Amino acid sequence: MKLQSLLETLNSQLNPNEKCVQSSFWCLPVHTVQVSYKPVLRRKMDILMKMLLISIQKARFKSPLQISEILLVEQLFVQDLLSKMERMQLIERHEEVYQITEKGKKQLESGVYEEDQEVTTLHMLYSSIHESFLSGDLDEVLEYEDFPEPIYRYYKNEEQPSISHEVIINEIRLMDTKEQEDVESDHEDEMQISNIDQIEFEQINDIPCIEIIIYNEKVSVFQCRVWNTLLNKWDKEIESQITQYEGSSWKEILLEEK
Repeated sequence: MKLQSLLETLNSQLNPNEKCVQSSFWCLPVHTVQVSYKPVLRRKMDILMKMLLISIQKARFKSPLQISEILLVEQLFVQDLLSKMERMQLIERHEEVYQITEKGKKQLESGVYEEDQEVTTLHMLYSSIHESFLSGDLDEVLEYEDFPEPIYRYYKNEEQPSISHEVIINEIRLMDTKEQEDVESDHEDEMQISNIDQIEFEQINDIPCIEIIIYNEKVSVFQCRVWNTLLNKWDKEIESQITQYEGSSWKEILLEEK
C-alpha cells in the first residue's frame, strides 16, 4: 500500500470546482503509553451481606458458626462472605470479635460495596499535537511502503509529554463506555477508576499523513486537508493548526505558482 496511491484516490474525490494545488507527505509522532491502574467494582449489596453487616454492628460474634445459627444460613456461605468482607475492610476482628469498620458503616448505609480488582494494564496512543489519545490500528499503518522522512513541522520534540492522570482516567472511561454500548450489562454494577498506578512511555511511532491544499475556483478560497493514516480519516485538529499558522500566505504564494 502506497501513500502516493492514496493521494490520487483523495484527489479523485474532490468536487469538480476544487483543485489540489499543493501536496506533501510527512509523519506525525505518536507515543505508545503503557498505563497501569487498579479499578474498583461498585456493586449493590445482596441481602446476606446486609444481614451480616447489620448483625455484626448490633451484636458480638466470635465465629461464623454463631452467625449462621442466628441467621439460619449455611455456615460455609457465612464464612466465605465474612472472609471477603474482611479483605474489603468492611469488617475486622478485635479481641476475637467481629466488628464493622467505618468503611463498612458507610457502604452499608449506601447499600453499595466497593471491591478492588486486579491491576489492569493498557497500551494507549497519545499525540502531544492533539493533546489527547488517538484510536487506531498501528499494524495497518505499518502496511504503507513509502514512509515519509519529514516530521510534522509544528511537532515539538518531547520524549515524555506531560499527561495528567485525569486525562488518562477520562480516556479509559470513554473506552469502557464504547465497549459496553452493544453489550447488555447489569446497571447496578459500576467499574470505577480513581487513580493511575504507573505510566510508561514505551516508544514513538511515526504516523504517515497526507497534506493537501485545495483551491476552490468557484469561491476563490483555499483549504487545508490532512489525511491521518492512524485515524483513517481527515484530521481536523491538524488542519485547523496549519490553517491558523499558514492560511494567510496561501493566496499570495500559491496563486503565483498557479
